Amino acid sequence: MDQLIVTWYQGALLTLHLKDGAPYRLHLASPEAAPGPAIGDIFRARVQHVNAGLKNAFLELGEGQRAYLNTEEGETLRPGEELTVLITQEGVGDKLPTASRELTIPGEWLVLSSDPGFLGFSRRAGFDGPQREAIHEILSPYYTDCGFIIRTAAEQAPLECLAREAETLSKEYRSLLQKAEHSPAPKKLAAGAPLYLEWFQGLDKSACRLITDQPEVFEQAEAYLRARNLPEELLQLYTDESLSLAALYRAEKALSEARDRKVWLKSGAYLVIQRTEAMTVIDVNSGKNENQGKEVIQRINQEAAREVARQLILRNMSGMILVDFINMKETESEKKLLEYLRSLVRQDPVFTQVVDITSLGLVEITRRRIRRPL
Repeated sequence: MDQLIVTWYQGALLTLHLKDGAPYRLHLASPEAAPGPAIGDIFRARVQHVNAGLKNAFLELGEGQRAYLNTEEGETLRPGEELTVLITQEGVGDKLPTASRELTIPGEWLVLSSDPGFLGFSRRAGFDGPQREAIHEILSPYYTDCGFIIRTAAEQAPLECLAREAETLSKEYRSLLQKAEHSPAPKKLAAGAPLYLEWFQGLDKSACRLITDQPEVFEQAEAYLRARNLPEELLQLYTDESLSLAALYRAEKALSEARDRKVWLKSGAYLVIQRTEAMTVIDVNSGKNENQGKEVIQRINQEAAREVARQLILRNMSGMILVDFINMKETESEKKLLEYLRSLVRQDPVFTQVVDITSLGLVEITRRRIRRPL
């Protein structure tokens, strides 16, 4: 069961995703944070500066906002040129937000892409051959001037629902292109969905609920459900004044665990998580399990791998991550641990890759940066 808790906590909007009762993802959006373009915002931008050698450009978005754009091989941009772009990554520190010329519009079961004729499937989904062929056939009228990514949730959706959403997204996309054509740059064309709706879109609607005590959030979510003919039972407005929503779902404990340097495991072992400017380092400590045999070490490392995969998501770690598991000494055991960790991170909503294990026994992980870490 997935629960999305959205409430005001410690001067910020807290979105807490619980999976089977345990904290899985969380995000704090503070009103004092520096304003900037949000992920999913679409702009008619003006090219400000081009660096041909580094294959990038800086864009003017309007109202003093700027973004960074990677350019394609052989692509020629000129200062003053106007582009329609999507914000794909938040700015962190001195780094500007990242923009892309590939536009996407997310739906409940599909994500529209501006890449014509493209049809891709979620890497976490298990679509078989006949199911893929049926989806290809029913969506073929809609992806001539755009493309689609089939989300994991579409596995259980009727084909008619996919076709209906493809038609809706296609109309929205054509309307957006028309608006861009008649809008002088720089100008914001469309706003991305709030984070809680973005997370809600990716959940299995047969086993999830969004709970909030914020009337504005409730109204937005209610409109979202109505527009997609989804049952109102998926949404709950919490009104009990005797106990806050944050206290009921132990938000303080979830935040404390997600910020703590030390994470205890059931076996008595623990992780030490240290974030530096260049990378995040995680050390697996055997704790009270010192001088144990091979089987015990393997079991602790597997338990640690599960917790590492959870902490990557919970803390929204990104960039380069090094994990120092307990030394197993045997190459075969190391290979099994790597494969196990790879199977775990495939479930991560953010693209995550277990690269390899170094000669010093450190496991290298990279995780795409999209939003600021917790």
